[in-house]
Amino acid sequence: MRQQTRRPVPPRRRTLREDWEASRDRRIGSSATHDTWCRGHGWMLDAGLAEILDPLVYEDAYGDTSIRRFTGLDAEVAERLLEPLGADYLGKERQNDGPTMGSVLRAVLAHPDEVRAHGYIVGPGRCDERLTVEGVLFRADREYLLCSTYGLRLADCECRELFGWMRGRLDLDARVSPTELDKWFSPEPEATEGPADHWYRAWWT
Repeated sequence: MRQQTRRPVPPRRRTLREDWEASRDRRIGSSATHDTWCRGHGWMLDAGLAEILDPLVYEDAYGDTSIRRFTGLDAEVAERLLEPLGADYLGKERQNDGPTMGSVLRAVLAHPDEVRAHGYIVGPGRCDERLTVEGVLFRADREYLLCSTYGLRLADCECRELFGWMRGRLDLDARVSPTELDKWFSPEPEATEGPADHWYRAWWT
């Protein structure tokens, strides 16, 4: 009789709350010193962000759970984040010179069919615990020719026009133009033709 190999059962992914509680407890229970500006560990847990963000996060390729990336932040999630994050955080938190967290969330909320956000989360095991948006996916009014995508001469590139349209349309308060501005696929599978196809990604490093 041929012996059958049992199919391995994949381990259950720990929820974001489970990850954060474990990393917070390890940090609080350790003898490691804290940075002078450390605001404590677990403020995102206390604010209820674990349950809001859990459906959006995905595993880090290197197994580092102290930083988790998220994608697909839509209007429903944006609305749930505004109150617990608070006005001060919304007005100050930004990825270097990119748009503030508040302006991105308000843009997603104001244009639910046109904007999504992505970024990363630093967990409570570190003193720089935070939620940060580093890029937005947005639907433009038409197709734009981008230098990096089409290999055009700089004179033919419409990157500046697209960034100007995006900033005006979405009211984003970025201090500089994106590090990368790319043509992107639609986050909505059913959007197959017309303006729905003109999706782009703006990313600030």
